[in-house]
Amino acid sequence: MSQGSGMTVKEQLKSMVRSTGYEIRRHHPDLVEFLRSRSINVVLDVGANEGQFAQEIRSRGYEGRIVSFEPVADTFRHLQRNCASDNNWDCRRMALGDAAGAIEINVSKNTAMSSIVSQTDIGRNSIYEADVVRVETVPIETLDTIFAEFAGSRVFVKIDTQGFERNVLNGGKQILSSLLGVQLELPLIHLYQGTWGFDEALRFMREAGFTLAQMRPVTYYSEDPVSLLEVDCVFRRTDYATGTSR
Repeated sequence: MSQGSGMTVKEQLKSMVRSTGYEIRRHHPDLVEFLRSRSINVVLDVGANEGQFAQEIRSRGYEGRIVSFEPVADTFRHLQRNCASDNNWDCRRMALGDAAGAIEINVSKNTAMSSIVSQTDIGRNSIYEADVVRVETVPIETLDTIFAEFAGSRVFVKIDTQGFERNVLNGGKQILSSLLGVQLELPLIHLYQGTWGFDEALRFMREAGFTLAQMRPVTYYSEDPVSLLEVDCVFRRTDYATGTSR
């Protein structure tokens, strides 16, 4: 473009991109901005551990209700202490999956790595203190069975269950269409046996009516430190941008 246009090359590029319906930003919207954009008033924190996720979104300005689910007894006691002073954050000692009842969970030295699913060789040999120190039998429910309490709310679900994410979603097939967003921790390299691949998760979510909206690194692969191991993926309702979603 000629010098007389009055626009720099960068400004010209931005103008061209905006004309296609997209926008270049220096600022990258975070999860709390996503929650705010959907007027989320309930966050279900599935696989809460000691409440780190809830504490993070509180520190970034989310003021709505949080309900955290954590099945491991000792870890749950830490979670209870962490949410005790927050009147809009409560916790339940249970796992969520695709069937209600009781189930065994492998408790790792680093309790954030505890999982209902068995570890792969990479998981066992990781640097994340994933060694299993005991097995506990814990209560388990489904999203479908516990969701009546939240009907009518604007709900976002975060699921970080170390390889059990698909089971949690399978237990919520009746209510998935009620959710305004979902965050999943997804593997690029598998630490747990029989878990889905990244592409399978995207396909599952697409078929459930969701589109990938945000993605953030979680951990890197110790054998190749420049390569991602796991990522947090935020999914939005596919129909939200069209104005047909609530």
